[in-house]
Amino acid sequence: MDQYKRLAAAPRKAMEINPEKDVRVRIFGKVIDKVDGTIIVDDGSSAATIVSDTECNVGDVVRVFARVLPLEDGCELRAEIVQVLNGLDMELYKKVYGE
Repeated sequence: MDQYKRLAAAPRKAMEINPEKDVRVRIFGKVIDKVDGTIIVDDGSSAATIVSDTECNVGDVVRVFARVLPLEDGCELRAEIVQVLNGLDMELYKKVYGE
């Protein structure tokens, strides 16, 4: 049964994502833009473009669980889950979870 377990989403900053090693990642930040089926999430260190059809708005605080798909020049992030966490104290969350 364990052979079918999904890999855990490792907490990462956008600039730390390594397409050669990371399969699933978790990014926490604020949506700074939405363009044609993608959201751009700023995690405080850099921004990540994530393919997503989730209904969220610019300015929302989100936690995104995404699949990392390696490309010739970098990677593509495909959202599996997008959690809107408006009202959450971002600084306290980062302090507790180290993200």
